[in-house]
Amino acid sequence: MILATSTTELRHTIRVVHASTGRPVRGLAARLEPVPHGWSLRVTRGIVVVVARTDVEDPSSPPTAVLTLTDEALAGVLVLPPVDGRPPRTVKAPLTDTELEVVLRPVPMTLSAVLTQPADGAPRTGAEVVARATSGPDPRPEVRLPELMPGTYRSAPVEWTAAFTPLDLLVDGSLLRTLTVDFTAGATRIRLVDTT
Repeated sequence: MILATSTTELRHTIRVVHASTGRPVRGLAARLEPVPHGWSLRVTRGIVVVVARTDVEDPSSPPTAVLTLTDEALAGVLVLPPVDGRPPRTVKAPLTDTELEVVLRPVPMTLSAVLTQPADGAPRTGAEVVARATSGPDPRPEVRLPELMPGTYRSAPVEWTAAFTPLDLLVDGSLLRTLTVDFTAGATRIRLVDTT
C-alpha cells in the first residue's frame, strides 16, 4: 500500500472588519470561485485563510473569495450592497494580494440621550447637546442632538465613523460622558443625569 501526502502553504488571509470599531466581523461563511485544484479555505475568528497545495500550479487568474454574513441581525446594521447572482449579505474579495482587508461600514444610526436633572430627576430641557469625535481632524467632527421632547435629544441618522469610537457627549459645551454607539442596533439610547 502506498500512502500519498501533500503539503499546503498559506496563500491569502482576508480580514473582514467593522469600519468604525476595527474589530473582526464574525459569523462568516466563505467559498472560492472558481475553486482551483488543490486550493481550500476556512474561516476562523473573522479571518478567512486560503491555502493551496505546493505541488499544483497557480491558476491563470486569481480566484475570488465569496463571503456571506450568516448573522442576519449583524448584516442588518452593515452596508452590504447587493451582489448580482448572490444571496443577500454577500461581498466578494478578489484574491489579488497576500493579505486583504474587507472593511464593512455601518448603516446610518441615531443616538438618543435622555437627560434628567440631578436634584429631582425632572427632564433636563433647553440644553445644547453635541456628540464630538474623540479623534480625527482639528476641530473634531461633531453631530448635534436636537431636543425632540422635554429632556430627550436625538441625532439624525448618521454613519458613526471610527473618529466617534468612542465619542464625547457634551451638554452646553461641557463633557458629560464618553460613550460608544451600539453598533449592533440601528439606534443607541442612553439615560444620563446631567451633572455638568
